[in-house]
Amino acid sequence: MSHSHDHAPSDDAMPLALLGLDGFETGLLAVLRHFLTAFTRPETQSWQTAFAIASERWGETTGPQVAAGGLALLQVLRRSRRRAFNYANPMCTGCREQVTGDEAQLMRMLQAMRRDRTDLARPEVLALTEGTMDPALIRTALSFAARHPAEDADFAPLPADRPALRSRGHLRLVH
Repeated sequence: MSHSHDHAPSDDAMPLALLGLDGFETGLLAVLRHFLTAFTRPETQSWQTAFAIASERWGETTGPQVAAGGLALLQVLRRSRRRAFNYANPMCTGCREQVTGDEAQLMRMLQAMRRDRTDLARPEVLALTEGTMDPALIRTALSFAARHPAEDADFAPLPADRPALRSRGHLRLVH
């Protein structure tokens, strides 16, 4: 049964399908949205839903690890920016098929890092952090990506609104 809705999660929302996320990333986005709901509306206890979805999707061992890693990433991201992070309501059937501009930046950053394309992740980091290459965010995101690498190393990133560097060299955060 399809539900029509006359609203979008944000003015810059676009269809989720346009991001070209793999199954892991799509599942992760759902988990992250429940954590974001828990931050904005603690009374929902949405963090429990986030862990439940992750356990259901990735199993009792891996699921909670993925969820905890996603939560850590969101906590670092929240400290690295002044603006609110706009996200789609995971309980709205129409909104969950859309991504906000903020969600698109976050997922494109992870998508690139999971495929060892730090060159493509850099502009997304800058956009997410309002212009700073936040070392804590980069470290946390690279660590998450290394624990959960993509199976499809080759992917065609969507053209962002800025030219992407096409370097073949691998850039890594130096500690």
